[in-house]
This record gives sequence, C-alpha cells and structure tokens, in this order.
Amino acid sequence: MRYIHLNPLRDWQVSSLEELAGYFWCGHGHLLEKRVTEWQVSSEILEHFSRKLPIARQCYARFVADGVKQGKRPDLIGGGLIRSVGGRKGLKKQASEGAHQKSDERILGDGDFVEATLAQAQESLPPQPHFGKQGVTFDVLVE
Repeated sequence: MRYIHLNPLRDWQVSSLEELAGYFWCGHGHLLEKRVTEWQVSSEILEHFSRKLPIARQCYARFVADGVKQGKRPDLIGGGLIRSVGGRKGLKKQASEGAHQKSDERILGDGDFVEATLAQAQESLPPQPHFGKQGVTFDVLVE
C-alpha cells in the first residue's frame, strides 16, 4: 500500500508528500483526512497502525514518509510471475526442469504465493489451454 501510494511522488506527478495528500488519484490524502472520498474506506488500513484514529494517522504518515527513500523497488515493478522467477530465462529454465507454477498477472510472486493469494480471495485460476505446445495456432482454431 505504501509503495502504491508513493507512485505519484516517484513518477513526479507530485513534488512532495504534502502535495501527494491532495492528489486526486491517490488514497493517501483520504487516509490522512486531507481529502474526503466517500467510496474509500480507511479503517482497514489505519487499524494496522493503532486502534486510536489520530495515532493511527500519525503512524501511517510516518510509515509512508519512511518509504520515500526506498525509491522505485525493482522487485515491485510489474511482471508478475516472470519477474518473480528472474525474467523469461528463469521461467524457461524452470519449465525445462519440469517445474510449472501457477501465475496471475495481477499478483507478483511465485506459484505457491499466487495459489495462496487466490485461495484467500476465494478465486480460482481459469484453465490455461496448452494448444500452442501442441502446434495448434489461432488460425487452426478458427477453422
């Protein structure tokens, strides 16, 4: 959550944490009560910092400020499974060794983490066709 909330600052859409608090496309200001967003719920985030709302907001603000110095973390920049296993070479190496992992482009992590996350969210992975490995192309499927 901290990493996501700091994206506008890292990408120079805002120039400071104060400006970030007023940035329309980020929930940071809502959590600090600098902006009102009717649809956003803050309690689920803030309760991780304290049961007392004013203290929770202070701790959250400090937590976010501490994250600024981390900059862009390569381990959290897109790519899902491919990034998690060391790029396409890592994925091909695992496949050649007979290791197959579940993946979901929404989740950055290895197959076990993806399965656990989806199970917790009570979702299931749709079956993945293996037609390409069998030489079946899109044109063949259309015919």
